[in-house]
Amino acid sequence: MLGVLLFGLALWLGVRLPLPERLASPLLVPVALFTMFVGLLLIVSRRTALSQVVGYLVLENGIFTFGLALTEEAPLSVEIGILLDIFVAVFVMGITIYNISREFDHIDTDRLTALKDVAE
Repeated sequence: MLGVLLFGLALWLGVRLPLPERLASPLLVPVALFTMFVGLLLIVSRRTALSQVVGYLVLENGIFTFGLALTEEAPLSVEIGILLDIFVAVFVMGITIYNISREFDHIDTDRLTALKDVAE
């Protein structure tokens, strides 16, 4: 139900945003906004670190789609910068999840909040 609400919000915002040029499709901006909203929802609502990583990747794809909607032709340097950003983010998240799963028996973030220092 929340997804339908987010889709309605994305459609409403997509119509209201002042865009600098004519787009190829009128649904391009609402779909990009909806993808960003779903990515944020996945990051906030999921408990496992792996699901949060998937949410980050969905958010990243939404931002990339929104950027493509606003530019006619992206220069090569911008595309290489975006590729580098995605590569580094996936690489860092992979290392983080590997270290969490190696250190703990689970990657449930709710159980990680109960950690505290033990006085010896």
